[in-house]
Amino acid sequence: MIDFLRYSFISNYQTLLVLLVTAIACSLIGVFLVLRSLSMLADAISHSILLGIVIAYFIVKDISSVYLVFGAALFGIITVFSIESLSKTKLVKNDDAVGIVFPMFFALAVILITKYARNVHLDVDVVLMGEVIMAPLNTMNFFGYEIPKSLFEMSVIGILNLAFIIVFFKELKLTTFDTEFAKIAGFSEVLLFYALMTLTSFTTVVAFEAVGAILVISFLIAPAASAYLISKNLRVMILISVLYSIINSVLGFLLAMYFNLSMSGMSATMAGITFLLTFLFNKNGFLMKILRRKKNHVEFKKDTFVIHVGNHQERANASDELGLTTIAKHLSWRKRRYRKI
Repeated sequence: MIDFLRYSFISNYQTLLVLLVTAIACSLIGVFLVLRSLSMLADAISHSILLGIVIAYFIVKDISSVYLVFGAALFGIITVFSIESLSKTKLVKNDDAVGIVFPMFFALAVILITKYARNVHLDVDVVLMGEVIMAPLNTMNFFGYEIPKSLFEMSVIGILNLAFIIVFFKELKLTTFDTEFAKIAGFSEVLLFYALMTLTSFTTVVAFEAVGAILVISFLIAPAASAYLISKNLRVMILISVLYSIINSVLGFLLAMYFNLSMSGMSATMAGITFLLTFLFNKNGFLMKILRRKKNHVEFKKDTFVIHVGNHQERANASDELGLTTIAKHLSWRKRRYRKI
């Protein structure tokens, strides 16, 4: 019994770590996807790389092969290149190109899995939704410690994402906010763009086991979108995005354990909820803008009243012009409003 409880605790602890590392790795790269308006392109990558995994499996015949990751990443780049090439013709809009390319790749991958890989661990439901609770079952030896393989892989991806942002921070900032000046300054915006998309592809495919192809878009975009509502400073935005990813993961893990639900699904749900709360209640949020507009409207009414009094108080007919009934008539106010003012 004690051994079972100990194993259960370790397993849950490892699951939470995988979820946290996955969320953080996605949130780091997601900041630049949001700022560059590439959210839909990230969605396209998260779906179409499945075709790269399937094709790579058919070639190597090994579901655990590292070539599956490279095949998926390659197809992510192919997806981006196809969408960009199609949209540059000016015959098709960028959003339309996204809607044409990635459903075709994704649908083809699903057909290949259901037709030719039924007896292989390429389960469509797991690929789509992910199952992070199974991560502790697939372990590896790391300096004498048994750790989940996905924890090691996502940690490597997270470190790569962080290193990329630190090394190319100036270039990323410049090409994100002022592409024209970046071209004049000699920065290769195209090279940096495809490097970013390559990292997005690797992050997405490695995150498959934890969150799946569909929910990974929430891990990439929601924390960064929430951070963007709070701060426009890039460094602060990155930190806030990471903080949101941690909060979403911890709450998602705890609620999933309590209600016996999908952990990745609950974490993605929490990402949506925290974004909604931020959208409504941050200092520049939707509700705050409504309250501020209402407050300004009341202040304007007060200023209008003061101006009206100031214009008539020195005149001979001031007592008539500044009577309650007269003021209400001049300003077209209801009795309750002008009596309150």
